Amino acid sequence: MAAVSTATRPQAAAAASSADQVNVTVDKQDVLHAVDGRTGLYYAIPISKNSIRALDLRKIKSPNDPKHPAYQNEQGLRVYDPGFSNTCVSESKITYIDGLEGTIQYRGYSIHDIYGKKKWIDISHLLIWGTLPSPEEAKAYQDRLNAVPLLDDHVLNVIRAFPTNGSITGMMIAGLSALQSVNLETVPAHVGENLYVGHPDRVDKQIIHLLQSFAMIAGACYCHYTSREFTQPRPELSYIENFLLMTGHVDPATGLPNPRHVEALERLWVVVADHEMTCSTAAFLHTASSLPDVISCFISAISAATGPLHGGAIAVAYKHIKAIGTVEDVPAKIARVKAGKELLYGYGHRVYRTTDPRFTYISQVLDGLSEEVGRDPLLRVALALDKAASEDEYFTSRKLFPNADLFAAFAYQALGFPPEFVLPISCLSRLQGLTAHWKEGLQDKPKIWRPGQIYTGELEKPWTG
Repeated sequence: MAAVSTATRPQAAAAASSADQVNVTVDKQDVLHAVDGRTGLYYAIPISKNSIRALDLRKIKSPNDPKHPAYQNEQGLRVYDPGFSNTCVSESKITYIDGLEGTIQYRGYSIHDIYGKKKWIDISHLLIWGTLPSPEEAKAYQDRLNAVPLLDDHVLNVIRAFPTNGSITGMMIAGLSALQSVNLETVPAHVGENLYVGHPDRVDKQIIHLLQSFAMIAGACYCHYTSREFTQPRPELSYIENFLLMTGHVDPATGLPNPRHVEALERLWVVVADHEMTCSTAAFLHTASSLPDVISCFISAISAATGPLHGGAIAVAYKHIKAIGTVEDVPAKIARVKAGKELLYGYGHRVYRTTDPRFTYISQVLDGLSEEVGRDPLLRVALALDKAASEDEYFTSRKLFPNADLFAAFAYQALGFPPEFVLPISCLSRLQGLTAHWKEGLQDKPKIWRPGQIYTGELEKPWTG
């Protein structure tokens, strides 16, 4: 496709000035026909994969505006897109989401086909290395994870320095920082050279190290928070079995995790393995664009996830569900929401306009934990609330479907984890996807993410100092 071309098209310019959307007779091709009403110049902007390159808009220039020099007209047209609402920042082969159809695919495989058939070890291998592993490859992958050294005492001591009622997320970030500090040879700025671009073997080694180390860090943080003894992982156990072992979620008779709970986590972590360009994924990749170590990138992602507009929203929803009271109080809550007096937290999603495909399978996991759910008053309220909302035209007509992440949180609670640990365990479950994006991004020519801004302040104020 040729680069942006420029010409004068008075007829198109006149039409464009009269409406936001007009019908102009042009040859059908993969081109956006644009007329700059300021200059009357016409531009043919190539369209590729249903997108245009933002840099192509720089060719659309106009004379400097003396009244507004900060607009920088002569440097080309810019895109104003707060929150990246309609801006793509990368190409990826990892995860595909269709919010209208309600579908998710990992590397071309629908979650409808892999749920219940593949385990964490399979899906993490698929996301990170691009293929579903053979039994031999899966075993080799698990062996590499189990070969990662146990946590250094410095890391454990940093975690244990926190008050037991402190932020588990803060403990995890501190633990990751300590892990970075005892492995400074993996930090590019410390050694003074590029370590990862063009070195896929080093990238893979760091992914393996972080996956296993963070599972240990999360387990150690949880044990410190709950004042229980931290148990080191065992080489004969799977990734998820070891996580449950490290957090002390074991059968007292056998000292091993309950197989039902292992299976529940296996199914859950397949469903929530990756979700394309979320806020935390973008934070991870924004940091990664400056080519630091993977731990620095992951700390950025965790920090982004804590906000109430992202992962922290689950904690907010929990508090509101707890405030409802009992199952008998659910109808009154629904009435207040419909009257516009309160909000229904945990419902609606910025991507999906139909039922989140993950919700169906997470509901199946909860069905398999019905005994545990029945013992938890909060979960009984949550499920009663969902039933009431799903049967009410007020919510269904507005496409207010339950948020899958919220129901994953309910499943974690049914497994015995408190609400305070939902975000940390979610970060662990998503790490496979984050590291896949890190590996993918390092395969291309590096380019630092450096968005611009539109300056709206004053210029050339007289100095009075």
